[in-house]
Amino acid sequence: MKHIFIIVFVVFSIITTGCKHNQSDTPVTVETAPVSLHLHPYIGENEVALYNTVYRTIDDRKISLSFAQLYISNIKLVKFDGTLYEIGDTILLTNIINQVYKLGNVPVGNYKSIQFDVGLPSVINAQIPSGTGKLNNSDMWFNSTAQANNYIFMNASGKIDTTAVKNAADIDLVPFVYKIGTNNHLVHVSMPNQNVSVQPGTTTYIHMKADYAELFEGLILTNENNLSVPTIADNGASLAINIAHNVANMFKYEN
Repeated sequence: MKHIFIIVFVVFSIITTGCKHNQSDTPVTVETAPVSLHLHPYIGENEVALYNTVYRTIDDRKISLSFAQLYISNIKLVKFDGTLYEIGDTILLTNIINQVYKLGNVPVGNYKSIQFDVGLPSVINAQIPSGTGKLNNSDMWFNSTAQANNYIFMNASGKIDTTAVKNAADIDLVPFVYKIGTNNHLVHVSMPNQNVSVQPGTTTYIHMKADYAELFEGLILTNENNLSVPTIADNGASLAINIAHNVANMFKYEN
């Protein structure tokens, strides 16, 4: 009987171990669904639909945009337990014409927020652009030739009413150009909590707006020296530091 018991025990152990081994080898399938960012360019409460069109800020100052592009990278969704889901190596180059940008597929479920950087990681900024695509775009370079550490992270230009009483005629608006870049001005944006529900079999859209009027917050506009940041050297000055700080305040949920 003792020998029979030992044999039965060994056989049972082998069967049990085999079952456990097979169970651990079974891959866990995580269902995913696509997520896109719908980013609307704004001036105050007005959505910008056309370049060179005059809009008014909330405090009634006139602004028009002749160019408005920025890079968005390092995109993460925030889970309800505070952990982060990084959306691959997605890099966006936004403008006022194309407002829907695919972020990628993420696990189905609920998220409480989104985080991202305005600009490019230092590793990418250090690369010399080559080939085709959004990174090989001379509109987003400080110098017109492909060079390392040459990317503009946010490029915005247009015209603005610089009068203290905000009563300039459209023809009297003053040009501005803000080209913000360099590794020191990589801007991290952490949006407030707002539920993002990713459902199977459908695309989830995160609706946000980028208010370019925020770039001028705290600037003395009657001083026209505060309207120009065109070079890498200019990015070392206090004006560029202030504008880069304002970039983080551009982004708000649309709903």
